[in-house]
Amino acid sequence: MDKAGKREQNKQTNRNAILTAARQVFSEHGYDAVTIRDVVRQTELATGTFYNYFSTKEELLRALIESHMRDLTAELTRVRGAARSLDTFVHGAYLAAFTAIAQDPVLYNLMLRNEAAVRSLYQESIMGLSTQALRDDIRDATRRGIMPALDADYLAAAFFGAGYEMGRILAESPKKDPVAAAAFATRLFLGGVHAFASDRVATLKPRVRARDS
Repeated sequence: MDKAGKREQNKQTNRNAILTAARQVFSEHGYDAVTIRDVVRQTELATGTFYNYFSTKEELLRALIESHMRDLTAELTRVRGAARSLDTFVHGAYLAAFTAIAQDPVLYNLMLRNEAAVRSLYQESIMGLSTQALRDDIRDATRRGIMPALDADYLAAAFFGAGYEMGRILAESPKKDPVAAAAFATRLFLGGVHAFASDRVATLKPRVRARDS
């Protein structure tokens, strides 16, 4: 390997060491309580080396999340795009997401433990792009005739919200089964979508019980 190649390999090794250390200390102590020095102490690197790779602690957290979410979003987009029915669209996406959580609960617990910091990155980060990808896939599924014509913004929010909160349970409860979780979410979600597709839904009105006088 030439000098340039070795230098690039060392840079990648150092960056990965910092990310691994950050993942550990953020998970153990919480994002707000951790300093850059705390992260570097978990590596064999000098403190100044950190700034060759990341400018701030926020940028470091973003890198941790984005690396994982970029891969997951690509997989979810592939699964949803290949779906030929509403069932496979919904179940395939939930199964992929829940399996990823079950296989890497440390990262998801890190995200859950540092929700405020994660949400501050939401709109401008890969997480925002992930929900946009979901909206685009819902619109594409509607064009392909496998999804009823519903509000894609509301539908994506419901889809993502259910996945996020059920993912929280999977990350915090190792005994929970991602396959069973995907089946549950699919049945629940399909029931809601099919209800909206029904002619009966237009006649439904909220029932308000009169107060006792």
